[in-house]
This record gives sequence, structure tokens and C-alpha cells, in this order.
Amino acid sequence: MSARSGAGCELPSECDVAIIGAGPIGLMLANLLGAAGVDVAVIERNSGLVGLPRAIAYDAETLRLFAQVGLFDEIATGLIQDPEIVYFNARGGRLMEMKPPRSLFGHSPIGTFYQPHFERVLLGGLDRFASARALFGHTVTALGQDHSGVDVRIETPRGQRTLRAQFVVGCDGGASMTRDAIGARLVGATYAERWLVIDALIDNHDVDKITFFCDPRRPTVRLPAVGSRVRFEFMQLTGENPDELASDDRVKEFMEPYVDFSRVKIERRVVYTFHARVADAWRKGRVLLAGDAAHLMPPFAGQGMNGGIKDCANLAWKLAAVIAGKAGADILDTYEVERAQSVRTMVNLSRRLGAIIMPTNRVIAGLRDAAFALLNLSDSFRAFVRRGGVLPPPGISRSALTGIGRDAVIGQMLPQPEVSAGGETRPLDSFLSCHQWLVLSVGADPSAALSARDHTIIDNLGAAFVAINAPSADRSVLRLQCREQSFLDWVSRHRLGGVLVRPDRFIAERLASRAELRSLDAFAATARAPVVNSPISATAA
Repeated sequence: MSARSGAGCELPSECDVAIIGAGPIGLMLANLLGAAGVDVAVIERNSGLVGLPRAIAYDAETLRLFAQVGLFDEIATGLIQDPEIVYFNARGGRLMEMKPPRSLFGHSPIGTFYQPHFERVLLGGLDRFASARALFGHTVTALGQDHSGVDVRIETPRGQRTLRAQFVVGCDGGASMTRDAIGARLVGATYAERWLVIDALIDNHDVDKITFFCDPRRPTVRLPAVGSRVRFEFMQLTGENPDELASDDRVKEFMEPYVDFSRVKIERRVVYTFHARVADAWRKGRVLLAGDAAHLMPPFAGQGMNGGIKDCANLAWKLAAVIAGKAGADILDTYEVERAQSVRTMVNLSRRLGAIIMPTNRVIAGLRDAAFALLNLSDSFRAFVRRGGVLPPPGISRSALTGIGRDAVIGQMLPQPEVSAGGETRPLDSFLSCHQWLVLSVGADPSAALSARDHTIIDNLGAAFVAINAPSADRSVLRLQCREQSFLDWVSRHRLGGVLVRPDRFIAERLASRAELRSLDAFAATARAPVVNSPISATAA
């Protein structure tokens, strides 16, 4: 445990943001806020990191955010990148297979990780910031807020204390006391099915694919993890007792068809109930929810933890802007507006995948097999599934911080190509700081398209100006070259000239010839007089 965290770390009397919960979501949010210079305290009731491999799947957005906050190199050794995903029916026939290409966002689109490693990296990352601390063995017992802040009552090893914070974010899981404190409730379904999850150590195993065994007699999932780790998930069938299901004899019975059980060391076994539920409110005044406190989803689309990481990306820069006085607190209303629909889409997709892929009714499974046999006659269907087309691309809903209208580019995540400057080639994000706005154009000078008002606002926000493949540009604009065909195809497909990109790397709106940008309205009141935009200094993101 780092020197600046732990039960012995001193609880401050006040801070900018108090985060309740030191899981991956709370720790990622703390790193993002720390990178912005926000005074942040993570409050965790346990005496240390939980250290259990609960979540296991990542996506490209999660890896991009780790890189953005400067921690990708530390987690890279613990990743299984780009595994093939295969779905078998009861007879061993292939229903589907996925092998997505490298994503437009610069990282592996799907794979597995070891959660305790992620959490250790995130906790250690807080040591980089003088304004960030994690306090273990501290239990939040009550919240009371007024117009200027939140009083956080905490049971500490030294007794009851009160912390005054400008904002509180509850990252305290599915049983969130923060959610209860703001009067929010989870809306949705609790799955009747439970799953036995087994994390095993198997030396020299040959598991290199994520495999779904879609056998109605007992649906099963097998996933590789780093080193000798393998995860197995077995559905609990109707009438089975969860305690008996996790017994030594049953675990051996379940695993023997897949592995020589004498080589297996069980690291963890637990029976989970899957949920598909979303909170009906993510914010009340100065208290907000993120991760499992705001939404719970089945694992079939691999978005449980990843959904919470996306919450962090959306929320952190907005909190930082409010605390820095660059915008009013009402921009925090856009958090739920932008994220909730995406979350509901992923929850519903996870439910559909579970229902289609994992039925326990043999008639339904037979109909599924027949349907996939027909669908797989189509080359285009197989190609669509193989490239991961089942999963929707990253996106946010329209809000006061985006443009309006039907322009498909608004709310998309900006791709991250390899670009070069001065003979050095690096990912685009590495030319930006963690929370930096970006004014980007392809083939032109982006600064020429901004109105005088927007120039003032953009300069006040410290935005970067970048021109890709532009013949010329103002001295203050960083000119980069890109030959990556997938990015150039994306530019051509969307007829991209110039765009305003937010710190979370989502496109706010297109640049129009000196027209004022709606997405900047919330920042207009605090903008100071125009300053000369300085060239971008490359910072490892």
C-alpha cells in the first residue's frame, strides 16, 4: 500500500471531491481528478484493497482512459489482448466467432485482465498527485448537503469525524449507501439465474480464447487471464442450492470435462446473481453516483466495470471544470443525460445476448441453433459478427455540452490514429494532456473556423489546436501527419473538416465557418480576454 494511503493516512477536514469506494471506479475517478489538480479523498470502509478478481473483461475505451491518465504501461503486462471469442452449441458446433480488428481508438477492442492488478496500479497512481489520497478503514455513515457543499460523516479508526466536500461521488457498488442517501432507486430486473464463478490457477494451460459453451444442460463460460489464471462460469440450474453448487465435489464435477482437475488450484469460488438495473437518478445536488451504484448489468456484453470507467471519463472533466470556476455546477446535469441511454442500451444488449446465447430450454436452444445455421450461410453476417459488430460503438447522447441535430459525428468518440511530427510517430492522445479540449481539423487550419467568442472560450479552457495533413496553419497550431488508412477512411466517410473534441475524447460538434458553437455556451460566462494560444507540448497520456 502506498505511503499516502491507508488507515493511518490523515483525514482532511475538507476537500474538493470525496469519493466513496476504492474499487476500480473510485480509484480511476480519483486519478482523473488528481491529474486535474483537484483535491480529492477516497473513502473506503475496508482495511485495504479487496484483492478479488471480480471484473475480468476490458474494452478499448477503458484502455484508452488508462493511457490518458498515464497508467497504461503499468497495466499492459497484465492484459490478455485480442483473444478470439467463440460460441459453441451443445454438439460442439460454432454458433458465432468474434475476432475484432484493432480498434479505431488505438487499443485492443476486447480482452481480459486481473482486477487486483488494475486496482494496485490505480492506487499507486494516486502517489503522483499531492492533492489525492485514499483512506482505508473509514466508513461513511451519513451525508448532509447544502447549497455550498456536503458534510460527510465518517467512522474512522480514531472515532467519528466530518469531512466537508464540495462534491461527493458514490462509487460504492450495487448496495450503495450513497444511492440510498439521495433517495434514488434501481429500476429494472434481477435475473432468476445465478452463476458459479471459479477463478483457478492452472500451470501451462492452453486456454487462449473466450469460450461460451451454449449447452442448455448447463451453460458455461471459460476465459483466459494473465499467467496461469483461468476463469470458469457455470449457470446454476433451477432447484440447485448455491452452497451445494460451490462445494468441492460439485466444482470438481463441473471442471473435469474441461481440464485435468488434479492440476487445478482454486483461487476463488462464488455464486453471483446477475442484475439488469439502472438508477432512476444519478445526481441530487452535490452528490452523484458512478459505476455499480448507478447501474448493474449482466456480463454477456462485458460492460460491467467498463460502464463504470466510462462514467469516470464523462464525469471527471466536468467536476474539474466546475471546481476550477470555468463552468457552473449545472453542467453536471449532462452526466446522466449523456450516459444513461448508453447504459440502458448496453443493459438491454446484455440481456438479449444472455437470452439468445444461454437458454436452458432445449426447444429454444434448438431453434437458436437452426437460426444461426441459416444466418451463418451469409458471408456478410459472419463478417459482421467476427469484427464485433454486435457491440455498438462508443457514444454519448445529446446534451447542453454537444451540438444538436442529426449530424452523426456528434457524440462519437474521436478515433486515435498514429500521427507523426518531426519524424516521430505516436498515438494522437500522446500529444494532449489528460483533460485537454481539442480543436481538430483535417486538411485545414482549425483556428480559422472559430468565432471571436469561441476563441476566447477555447483559450480559457486551454484547448489544443491540431491540424492533420494540412498544407499550412497558424504558428500556434500543431501540424501532424497521418497515413493510417482506417482513420482517413473514417474522415472521408463523415466528410470531416474540423471538430471540437471534449476532454473525454467525444466530439462535441463540427466547426462551422465562424459560427458560435452551442457546446461552448456553458463556459462563456467565465471566459477571460483572449490570450495567444501556445504550441502544444507533448505529454505522455
